[in-house]
Amino acid sequence: MPGFISWMGNHAFDLLSAVGIISSLAFTAASYRENTKSRRLSNLVRLTEQHRDIWDESQGNPKLARVRDPLADLYTKPVTPEESQFVMLLLFHLHCWYRAIQGGEVKVLEGLEMDIKNFLGRPVPRFVWEQRKAYFDPDFRMFVDQVISAA
Repeated sequence: MPGFISWMGNHAFDLLSAVGIISSLAFTAASYRENTKSRRLSNLVRLTEQHRDIWDESQGNPKLARVRDPLADLYTKPVTPEESQFVMLLLFHLHCWYRAIQGGEVKVLEGLEMDIKNFLGRPVPRFVWEQRKAYFDPDFRMFVDQVISAA
């Protein structure tokens, strides 16, 4: 026992320094974990608000009704610039979701692929996607095309 007391006397500062460093690392890790949770929730809320705003625009604009129409005839009435712009807004929004999911900023939403397939299965959105998908990066294009073609 006297050896331990002697050792403590000689190394007390080193021991306190090590305990302080370990404690500050543990506090930093806990803080980082809480910050990550908060950031993810904030990102989810922002993406959800953007989604709502985009769809509110669609609901309030009769010129965009064909975007949701599963029987829209593009031969008798081609896609309008307004419809194309609206679909592109949705596609850019979807791209943000895709990047946020890939970056671990939000969790994968159940039903996301079904929603993509349903939306891009309609004539106007599908036409715009096929015409404008070159504006997106290759991995996003591949993801969307795989979702569309999945049986």
